[in-house]
Amino acid sequence: MEISVTTKATNQLLASGLGDGNFLRLGVQQGGCAGMSYSVFIDENLTANDQVIYEEGGLKIVADQEFLPMLDGLNIDFSDDLIQPGFILKNPNSQQSCGCGSSFKAREEDTITPCGGNCS
Repeated sequence: MEISVTTKATNQLLASGLGDGNFLRLGVQQGGCAGMSYSVFIDENLTANDQVIYEEGGLKIVADQEFLPMLDGLNIDFSDDLIQPGFILKNPNSQQSCGCGSSFKAREEDTITPCGGNCS
């Protein structure tokens, strides 16, 4: 399991208040026009299912083990251009993404179940 974060994205994330005991929690949820979207927020509490997937230069990124197959190989970048500023997530596990880039379609073997695998 490996992800990469550009220097530009790292600097922007650290400037947003990451560090000093907190971390970026990255996940995947069903939704968006392509089927899956990213869940990203600052957190302070690790759970038993969490795995640190990136840690460098004061930046720590954590994900639940359930999402690791869909996040493997992810590249996080930051663009400050006038047309589409913000974070850019490039995912090699995505079959397609929507026009606005906020959601993606996962490969069939990487999809998650809506009930977290505990359906009855």
